[in-house]
Amino acid sequence: MWWKNMERELATIVNVMTHMLGTYADSSASIAPTAVLKGDVTVGAGTKICHGAFLQGPISIGKNCLIGNNAMLRGPLKIGDNVRIGFAAELKGAVLRDNCSIGPQCFVADSLLEEKVYLGAQVRTSNHRLDYRTIHSAAAGGLVDTGREKLGAFIGADARLGIQCITLPGRIIAPDSVFGPRITVEKNLPAGTYMLKQVIVNTSCS
Repeated sequence: MWWKNMERELATIVNVMTHMLGTYADSSASIAPTAVLKGDVTVGAGTKICHGAFLQGPISIGKNCLIGNNAMLRGPLKIGDNVRIGFAAELKGAVLRDNCSIGPQCFVADSLLEEKVYLGAQVRTSNHRLDYRTIHSAAAGGLVDTGREKLGAFIGADARLGIQCITLPGRIIAPDSVFGPRITVEKNLPAGTYMLKQVIVNTSCS
């Protein structure tokens, strides 16, 4: 169950950083003077945090990352190496593996992104139901009640989501999938390439 893996990894970050006193940044990291880092934040070698970024720990950021202007990061967060986060993106309670790219004005919450995920501008991982019920997600044997009122998406390795795509709570994006612009992912779909017209017409996938 992917959300359990995410929870364990974030719990480890919280436990490891419990005794930190604020920010630790590698000497080769670059943090703009107007960036705000609060709580426990670690910044890896070669990482750049741009003007206006706001980071509230606990957050672990790997090597050679870019945190764009006015990005908002709210912990717990685990960010791998070579991750790019664009202008005014907002992330919270998530795990991002190495080489992910998050476009400007994205919202990534309570989600697990595997390696080399690409999100175009304004992609949203919806993380709660309008009726406030707990979120179900697919697992072996069918849907499972996660017990969580907030849960975003699992996005498999090398998946690419175009501008303004939206994932509904608890959805799973298969590895190597491509979703064209403005698609709302309402159901889990097999790995493939999807464009808006195809998804509207094809209602047989579960």
